[in-house]
Amino acid sequence: MHAPTFALAVSLLGTAFAANSYLQATALVTNAQNHSQLECWQFTTPLNISTAAGTSGAATFAFSASTETIYTVIPGRFNGGTHNAPAPQLVVFLSGLAHITLPVPIHGNSTLDEAWVPGGTDGLIIAVDTQGSGHITTYPLDEPTASLQIPFASADDLPAHEIVASGPCRFDSGNAQVVEGGGYR
Repeated sequence: MHAPTFALAVSLLGTAFAANSYLQATALVTNAQNHSQLECWQFTTPLNISTAAGTSGAATFAFSASTETIYTVIPGRFNGGTHNAPAPQLVVFLSGLAHITLPVPIHGNSTLDEAWVPGGTDGLIIAVDTQGSGHITTYPLDEPTASLQIPFASADDLPAHEIVASGPCRFDSGNAQVVEGGGYR
């Protein structure tokens, strides 16, 4: 089954959205030296306010089509080892905690070389490091981590974005990766 779009509903736990709210996500990319690195991306299309039944009034962002979505339950204390993204994809951590590190530190093993991704509201990342040194994902909690892997139909389907920072995005807990006015905070 091939759906035309994947709409991600973003709830701000009762916070009102301005017409100029944007979605940000940590991205795993391959740099010019063929090493994975972390960047904070802000998508250049603002969020929409849904008028659809059941989500009317909620903020949404539509991603390009996916050919297959994979639901995964990862055991607690799991080490995914060094790997590349199998395809350019969204990864949505629904529960648990993922710790992403780089086998070749770009910033000298600083906090710019790791991302802590909690499951839930702030659990969206983009993985496009399909080549190069890869990244390491571990799951440090005792309980399982549930995730959705949603590959883009092609590399050309990545949403328009700008790089707003080196390293992972930094969010206050529960802010749903949404910023108002398009600025990095």
